[in-house]
Amino acid sequence: MFCKSQGVDLPITYLEDSMIMWKEFEGTIVMIGIARDITEKTLRHLLDYSYQAMVFCVGIHSIKKIKNIDRFKRELKNYYPLIDQLLEVVESDLFRYVDCVLCSESMGMLTKLNEFSVQIGSPFCAILVRQRIACGTEGWWDLDVIDRKLLMLLLNASSTIQQDVPVYLPKKSPSIAYRFISIPLTQGVSICALCGAEPKYDVLQGLSQQFWMSELDMLISAEQKYPKSFPTSVELDSHILGFLLLNREHAKYVMSRGAVQSLNNNPGGKSRSGTMMSSGGSSGHHRLDILRSFFHQSVDVMEDTLREGDRVINLEQYWCSDYHKCHALIEGSNVLCVLYTSAIPTHIMR
Repeated sequence: MFCKSQGVDLPITYLEDSMIMWKEFEGTIVMIGIARDITEKTLRHLLDYSYQAMVFCVGIHSIKKIKNIDRFKRELKNYYPLIDQLLEVVESDLFRYVDCVLCSESMGMLTKLNEFSVQIGSPFCAILVRQRIACGTEGWWDLDVIDRKLLMLLLNASSTIQQDVPVYLPKKSPSIAYRFISIPLTQGVSICALCGAEPKYDVLQGLSQQFWMSELDMLISAEQKYPKSFPTSVELDSHILGFLLLNREHAKYVMSRGAVQSLNNNPGGKSRSGTMMSSGGSSGHHRLDILRSFFHQSVDVMEDTLREGDRVINLEQYWCSDYHKCHALIEGSNVLCVLYTSAIPTHIMR
């Protein structure tokens, strides 16, 4: 506050083992974040998303003109579960990307989804497999990643898959609310859409069940890709413990757990080739955390440093430890990060 009164901008300060960052929005809201063991970039994204989540719940006009602070707090009742979600995933989530699943049924589902989109009069539709996006209409992918991410956070924060809630999209429509609809089609597959006031939820639910009834086998087949997140026809080398594939153009990612789980279920911790797996960090979740850390601390940070205009100079990154090795390859808008056993020679990873 002292710096602001002197016309000086001080966005962050550092303590011995942590940092404090603050940012003002619309002249009415100040977000303050205190953190350690995460990057500055991640904390900055957390503050931005915390504010955008507020817009998402109450709209921009309510924030610009706060007339009654107590009433404003009451209006934010749907906001707090989103903040809980953000804080829960801040160390492991990829804020600027939405979680997806790769499945061979995607093209067939997309064809039907486009037909369904026309039938209900919404260009913004997606099919989710266990809360991961399997396919989406062109309109869905045209939405800003912040809008898509908040919609997914809303689903994850809810105790039910069925949703019919008003939302303000911070980037697309911060002043006028859409209805966000989510309808389960099978136990693990649901369809979501952004609609206007019509049609009613029960009408949409009936339409959905009727429209997708003939495609149940395809939906169930897509659901079986969980938790691997990629088609069974793809075989991974036995030294691969997991991978993270990102597409920057559409701001989406796929993270594989399949390879990790198969190794965890393997007695004695041996890979198919007979190589002994190290007991260090043997948890599947821990290995995926290593991939995320590798991306955040090496790939993402270095790419900003080594960028010339639209071109990234350094297209590869390596990490090596006693237990694991990581390799990242950047090609166009795609980034592939792979986690290997420590037994694989470094030059072979490439």
